[in-house]
Amino acid sequence: MNFDTGPALFGLLVGFLVGLTGVGGGSLMTPFLVAVVGVPAPTAVGTDMVFATATKLTGSVQHYRQRSVNLEIAIFLGLGSIPAGLLGVATLEWMEGAFDPETLKSVMITIIALTLVLVGASLIYIEYFMPQRDATTPKKAGVWDGKSPMSRRRRTYTVLFGAMGGYLVGLTSIGSGSVMAVILLLLYPIAPAVIVGTDIAHATVLSLVVGLAHMTQGNVDFGLAGTLLLGSIPGVLLGSRVAPWLPGKPLKAILAGMLIFVGVRLLLA
Repeated sequence: MNFDTGPALFGLLVGFLVGLTGVGGGSLMTPFLVAVVGVPAPTAVGTDMVFATATKLTGSVQHYRQRSVNLEIAIFLGLGSIPAGLLGVATLEWMEGAFDPETLKSVMITIIALTLVLVGASLIYIEYFMPQRDATTPKKAGVWDGKSPMSRRRRTYTVLFGAMGGYLVGLTSIGSGSVMAVILLLLYPIAPAVIVGTDIAHATVLSLVVGLAHMTQGNVDFGLAGTLLLGSIPGVLLGSRVAPWLPGKPLKAILAGMLIFVGVRLLLA
């Protein structure tokens, strides 16, 4: 049996980083599959969606058990992100038919590179410039408390921002964690644990639906996805165990810097 350990080892690394910081899955996996492994862009995106669904499912179940998921927010995010994610898949399929393979690869690498820079900058903004909230922070008068039903305006914003993030995920498989986390932090005065739990729960459903859409288009390499999961599942478990013992902010700053570096290198290549 000819077994290539490269994807499994990278899956281990990505899983470890996801378990350690909560972000970085698609942001690292998709560029690796396209630029290093040489997988066609549509197959890389579809395979990463299947990979992301499997790795995030366990986390979303655990957060739901811990009651750190706001279902109303997740539902309204999904109302925007799922249709937009399917539109992103359709856009990628249109591009695959409209461009030759080399042109498609070049265009997708540019889109992915710009997305990586956006994700890296978003992580830095969250960690160093976003005002920190916790469950005991008093809420200003007239500001949503994060527990009562949302207003119609807030629901509309949630759907619209969810659609923006969902389209990006459908097109590139990047952003279901980090970009959506920025959206949640900008819109909702809720505790960080609920931000993470809601983000992961929503990302699991979004990745599943978009991944199924990619399957129908033949964009998933199940053998490759299985190889990646062989590394990522123990990596996630290990990262989750180590996370309480390591400082989160410096780790996310290093991850953000790495994403920006990779994005810039892809743009200049």
